[in-house]
Amino acid sequence: MSKAVEDAIANLSLDENKSKEDVSVKKETSTQYIPAEVMVNILKRLPGKSLVRFMTVCKSWHSLRLNYFFHNLHLDHSLKNPNILIFDRNIVYLVSNFDNQLVIEKQFSAEVQRQEASYTSNTCRGLMILYGPKWGYVLNPCTRKVEDLPKATPVGRDHNHPSIGLGFSTETLELKAVRIYEGGKGRSCEVCTLGEGTWRPIEKGVPFSVAECLPAYVNGGLYWIVKEKYNCILRFDVTKEEFTVVSFPPSLTKSLGGKSQLSLSVLRGRICLVHWSLSSQIEFGDNDPCNPVIYLYVLDDSNGFTWKCEHEIWPDMPYSESISIVISNDKVLLFRPNWEIWYSYDLQEGITCQLSTPQDCSVLRSIDSTPLLVSCEESIVPVPKVTRRISRNKLLKE
Repeated sequence: MSKAVEDAIANLSLDENKSKEDVSVKKETSTQYIPAEVMVNILKRLPGKSLVRFMTVCKSWHSLRLNYFFHNLHLDHSLKNPNILIFDRNIVYLVSNFDNQLVIEKQFSAEVQRQEASYTSNTCRGLMILYGPKWGYVLNPCTRKVEDLPKATPVGRDHNHPSIGLGFSTETLELKAVRIYEGGKGRSCEVCTLGEGTWRPIEKGVPFSVAECLPAYVNGGLYWIVKEKYNCILRFDVTKEEFTVVSFPPSLTKSLGGKSQLSLSVLRGRICLVHWSLSSQIEFGDNDPCNPVIYLYVLDDSNGFTWKCEHEIWPDMPYSESISIVISNDKVLLFRPNWEIWYSYDLQEGITCQLSTPQDCSVLRSIDSTPLLVSCEESIVPVPKVTRRISRNKLLKE
């Protein structure tokens, strides 16, 4: 039995108010009862929505709702087959694939009372943040629970929208929202521990301005791509609340320029830098028009932050500057709003295939700009509520 399973079982609440009659029945039919270890291993494999319903069966199952060790078991399992979600303003769609035929279903509208364009953070433990310049909400797409974030520092009109990342401290077991923005005093950063009612400024500031692309979280670190010409990535230690700079792979630095895009993702539990570009064929002695190529660089943070190009993908598709790329398990999905075909690349088999959309593409046509595709594991991790507020005077003293 694994340590996580043992801890989950040990934290199960027991109903001590059983009548003598119930106890005698249990003894007579003991073969009909499932051992705790087997029960936990079955429950961790359930989809999130089913798991929420099953937790109403009895008190011991319901106790798993707040069981940190069980959350980890369920997350580890759901990470093997995460959902692909489309976010358009506050509407959430689920993307499914059956025999290379896409099914796009509207799941729900997040009740955030905002109609203007919104942005999302990365996903962390199945949670994410919907936000705008002055507002923010923490959302669990699986349980559909939403909680407000406290009001943040205003952003200057002449600057781009702030970038928010969501991370988890493996030491303090706290979820933290990290907000990088540019205001009247220049570039700044502030942190909000979910459950607290105040944003705390990071006094050391931010070394560089970050690009307008999603951050990514892995192993206690939040990563942002820095704006052009610096050729580096910012890593924020969620526990220590400090920034460090990680240089781009040398081979990538040489090939940047022209038509190319960079984004961050997570591949098999490691940070992945995705480079999508038109690659010159001159080096191959070919005068044919350039073909698009995707390079997947993976970061080894256990050995001095070294990079390795693990995949070089040549998809049979046209290049586009407005494209969404998402990695889900061992599949790479590529999508552009006005295409009727998505592309999927299998990292194991090395095969590109076209995924046809349904004849009724009203969902896609209703999306005006490039939608945000997110790979999100199903999770029953609760969305922390604001339980205490910290006065600004106390923050300044600290």
